[in-house]
Amino acid sequence: MSITKERLEEIKAFKNTDFSDCPPLTEEQMAQFKPSHLRSVYKPIKKAVNVRIDADILEWLKSDGGGYQTRMNAVLREAMTKADATG
Repeated sequence: MSITKERLEEIKAFKNTDFSDCPPLTEEQMAQFKPSHLRSVYKPIKKAVNVRIDADILEWLKSDGGGYQTRMNAVLREAMTKADATG
């Protein structure tokens, strides 16, 4: 498959694009980028459980509306990841 003359001109013109209004990314933001071939499609297995948590924690999780179980899972995953990182 060969590239068209129009597409080649478009590619050449791109390097002259002004990106001065784009904010620079922080090192933390850059660290989040991964090449698509290195990304894995991770879909954890979900399990239904009954859990008792403090009422104020449940209210806090629900305070942003629906999706509180997803938020709870995200908080727990972050805690797990930090615990794994520290050994």
